[in-house]
Amino acid sequence: MRFTQSLSKILTLSLCGCLVFLIGCSDDNSDAPEEEMQQELPVDNTARLSAKTLYEDLYLASQTTPTDTAWNGDEPGCDPGEVPQATKDKIFMRLSYFRNAAGLNNTISENATKSMKAQHAALMMDANNQLEHNPPNSWKCYTSDGDEGAGNSLLTLTRNAEAITSYVRDQGANNGPVGHRRWLLWPRLAEIGIGNTDQANAIWVLGNAGTPPGDAPEFIAWPPEGYVPDAVVYPRWSFSIAGADFSTASVSVRDLNGNNISLQVEALSTVYGDPTIVWVPDGIDLNSEEDRAYTVSISGVTLNDELVDYEYQVILFDPLR
Repeated sequence: MRFTQSLSKILTLSLCGCLVFLIGCSDDNSDAPEEEMQQELPVDNTARLSAKTLYEDLYLASQTTPTDTAWNGDEPGCDPGEVPQATKDKIFMRLSYFRNAAGLNNTISENATKSMKAQHAALMMDANNQLEHNPPNSWKCYTSDGDEGAGNSLLTLTRNAEAITSYVRDQGANNGPVGHRRWLLWPRLAEIGIGNTDQANAIWVLGNAGTPPGDAPEFIAWPPEGYVPDAVVYPRWSFSIAGADFSTASVSVRDLNGNNISLQVEALSTVYGDPTIVWVPDGIDLNSEEDRAYTVSISGVTLNDELVDYEYQVILFDPLR
């Protein structure tokens, strides 16, 4: 829901149509005590199937197989090599999954020069078995191209399409602002460079920002609004809006029966992509065969000199069921 200080407005946000709660009835026996009214989650089969199909067609289809080749370079000889097109295709496919699921349907292109420099960066991370955006020139396999690539790229010691998942998950004590996720889900992201070895990955994301797609959603959230496979729901949840100020905002999460979920809000940072608020909810059910709905409410967001509130529902489901 959205409200301004001057006028309350109610806006139901839904990825695939309105979801209406059904109220359970008490026992017809008039002598029995009144039971607590429970809310039941109706199933939107069309929206659920769309989310499942997207997951199967883009996420599962991009998984690394034993026959996939990460690169044709050589770390002992400091040969950066190249990434086979089939591996690049899977990396793009995995990126498309997360962006499409978040409501972004624009095409991301590859910049060959950025890929070359990102490849040198990935080799450096592989050769030194650590991540550094400002690598010293004493590093094994150091090159100026790799240095530039490292400074403009996301870095992970994970290879292939699984590197994209690593970035979106954004785990670790230093990743509270989910900067990697924010760059990959940035509506203005237009092109990337891809570097990849059998132990490391670099995705150049900085520079040459485009315009947001015309059908971009009002906000970018992960997990996104609507149905989402529980396999891609990670401990840190995030909500982004261009031009927003979250310094006075608060977040709450409720389960289907209205019970508040305890959570911890991460420190704000405006360094990456669009302004974003991040929180870690405690007790989210990720292992049920049943669909689970959570309502996210974010109040006190400053946007265009007005205070705005948002509310949306996230429905977790088992994509294998």
